[in-house]
Parts: sequence; C-alpha cells; structure tokens
Amino acid sequence: MPEHPRGKDFAAHIHTIFKVETPVAVALELVELNDRSSASVEQFSVIFKGPASPLLQQGTYVLLHAGMGQVALFLVPLGPQSGGMVYEAVFTRLIQQGETPGSAGETVAV
Repeated sequence: MPEHPRGKDFAAHIHTIFKVETPVAVALELVELNDRSSASVEQFSVIFKGPASPLLQQGTYVLLHAGMGQVALFLVPLGPQSGGMVYEAVFTRLIQQGETPGSAGETVAV
C-alpha cells in the first residue's frame, strides 16, 4: 500500500472487505468513493459499511485488505444505515507539479 493512498487505489476495491482486528475484529465493506479533486488538490472520501455492533468509535484503525495490504485510516462513524453502521475516511492533499488529479466530482458505487 502506498504511504499516501489515492482515490484510484481504493476505486478498484469497491464492494470488497477490509478487516479491522484491533481493538475488536470487524469486517467493513468499501461501498463508496467520492472524489472531489481539483487541479491543485486531491480530495476524496471512502465510505465503509459494517455491522451495527460492535461500534467503532471515531479514531485511527489499521485495516487489512487482500489486494491493498495494510492501511491506517482515521474512521468517523456517520450513523446507522440498513441494519449496519456507516464509516467515512477523508483524504486531502496538495497535488505536486507533474501529478494528475483524480476525476473531480466522481462517485463510484453505492
């Protein structure tokens, strides 16, 4: 996994499972990627859905994924939805000269 994951790193893994093992074991499905990047700023969020219980409090968790490896994300619980709990991780970084931004305004899956 890259040190600074980009939206495209997550886009290929929509509807796959990421596992949190500590402090409790929880499987989270990546259900959505919202890309709001511009020419100078990469800005996107990823939305995960997990079980209603146990609830993960707002904080940093190490997520394990078969294709992406290990990634530490700051997850914020957004609230319950369809019998489960929804979490969001938000990314913002300046785009360096020569890099290309993501697809601004793009939403992948739901």
